[in-house]
Amino acid sequence: MFKLITLLTKKQAMSDDEFAEYLLEVHAALAKTMPRLRRYVLNVVQRPPNREPEYHAVAELWFDDRESMKTAFSSPEGELTEKDTGEFASKTTSLFIEEHEII
Repeated sequence: MFKLITLLTKKQAMSDDEFAEYLLEVHAALAKTMPRLRRYVLNVVQRPPNREPEYHAVAELWFDDRESMKTAFSSPEGELTEKDTGEFASKTTSLFIEEHEII
């Protein structure tokens, strides 16, 4: 199993609630249509006391292998999903993960 983890920072003009709503209702609807996507989880970061978090969400996308991920993101659905990220995120950091489940 191959996993892509993306750390997302919201646009400054958006509130935390606006960011979460867009991510969960608009962006998720696009992303889940990508071919070869096996599992998709969105984690919304809760604001720590008295400071702005560095990241506002963590997206986890599972694929059978790296090639499946490439196919997903080069599809029309994947290209639309990537383009849409710019509507709500000011910064993204992507991590390519080889998952090893222990428990």
